[in-house]
Amino acid sequence: MWRKLVFVSGSFVLAACVQQPYAVLEGDLPSARAACNQHYPERVGNYLPHAHCVNAAIERFALPAARYPDLIRMQEEIRLALSDRVDRRRISPRTGARRMSDADRLVAAIERDRSTGNAAAANRRLASLNAILLE
Repeated sequence: MWRKLVFVSGSFVLAACVQQPYAVLEGDLPSARAACNQHYPERVGNYLPHAHCVNAAIERFALPAARYPDLIRMQEEIRLALSDRVDRRRISPRTGARRMSDADRLVAAIERDRSTGNAAAANRRLASLNAILLE
């Protein structure tokens, strides 16, 4: 019985010492993203951890107030997929950044289309956004 108690107590103590890998959630979105940039400088091998960090910041600061959270989540998925491809050297960092910019522009356009009631245009752009994810 005592061994179990000591083991469980020790586990809690060790768990408290473990650093949260993507818990840069203080302040606001720009400062959280800046902290992600500082913790994970641009180099192959850091792109995916950086994407997780940025996504955690977006979940904390942007998603609660988002008008279209499905689009924010799709951006997060694309960010992870592109970052993984960069880290695996399947695409260059420049190509990844360009494709992410394309995705960001599509999301902004879809938001405008949805806000103006243009569902057909929003759906066409959403298909293009899905294509980026599936590349």
